Amino acid sequence: MVNSSLRILIATHSPLAAEFGAGQVAINLATALREQGHHVTLWSPHSLPSFTSPKRYIQRIQLVRYHLDEFIKTQEPFDVIDSFTVFITEQVAKSALVVARSVQPEILYIPSKLNYSQKSSFKKILLLPFRYLLEIPYIFFLLQGWSRANYILCLGSRELEWMKKWFPWWRSKLISYINALSTTDQAELTKIRLHRQKHQGKGIRFLWIGRWISHKGTSKLVDFIVKRAASHPEDIFTIAGCGYDVSKHFPAELTESGKLNIISSFARSQLYFLLANHDVGLFTSNVEGWGLVLNEMLESGMPVFATSAGAVPDLKPLFKDSLQSFPPTLELTLDTIPLSEFKDEYYQIYSWQSVAKSYLQFIYANLCQ
Repeated sequence: MVNSSLRILIATHSPLAAEFGAGQVAINLATALREQGHHVTLWSPHSLPSFTSPKRYIQRIQLVRYHLDEFIKTQEPFDVIDSFTVFITEQVAKSALVVARSVQPEILYIPSKLNYSQKSSFKKILLLPFRYLLEIPYIFFLLQGWSRANYILCLGSRELEWMKKWFPWWRSKLISYINALSTTDQAELTKIRLHRQKHQGKGIRFLWIGRWISHKGTSKLVDFIVKRAASHPEDIFTIAGCGYDVSKHFPAELTESGKLNIISSFARSQLYFLLANHDVGLFTSNVEGWGLVLNEMLESGMPVFATSAGAVPDLKPLFKDSLQSFPPTLELTLDTIPLSEFKDEYYQIYSWQSVAKSYLQFIYANLCQ
């Protein structure tokens, strides 16, 4: 059994595209598993209707669960079904060895939203209890999926420890995996790192990438940029991939000065340009699943100032100098920016070939029992 080819289904809630974190994970894992001789099928519900209200959102989950069940019935039997947790129905659990994959700590996002909402309008605060009552069915599906799975696959060491603490009765099936970039991205970022030169301008070019949402620590980012821009008017700040209406969070004089660049969205191919043309990365998340932008920035040779969320504890041992605590001190200048300390041993851990090998170890261990 150890050397046999497996039939694996990876079911993700995300569109199957590199622009979406969960979709990118599914694609990269599938590619690595196929290269090791396994038959992998990817499934996504992205073509189904999209519902926006909380009530309709629960209805959509039920619809997706039904369609996944029906899809499995049309296929040859799978050895492994790796699924977004809330999609794990009784039918899924009976069909194969089931892995409940985590791509983000969803339960932890709720208190993050609650804290952020304290700054919202009075009307939004009043409606808050009703909004989160509607999330109870979703949490039920989440707990149900964990209970049905053979393994609960946590993303990174931080989530693994959190799950062990709060769900000790599932310790025996808790395991973890790490995230990584595709071989194509890693090759391009290596070129950027090897050709990176000290910026000849007067100020530091800061880069922040992410959706403009509360758990990304946007309030901390705004506070840092406003203070830093006042004390270091020569610096430039770029916020990318954030969506629209972000400029309203900053003083008008800052957005009008040309020192703050807001890029609402960008193509994946533009990422390399952004990384090559900035000096320092910023990562401000309060709660994060992984934060693949950390890998992107560090692999491009860019030092990063980061909050202790997501992948930071996992990456820190390999980047003791170039991965530092957010926020940067006001004394930081171009001359005192930490140098890149990239080590080739990084790729022995943070590659999808390595992730796939570790993944197969616990799969085979279970199938051989």
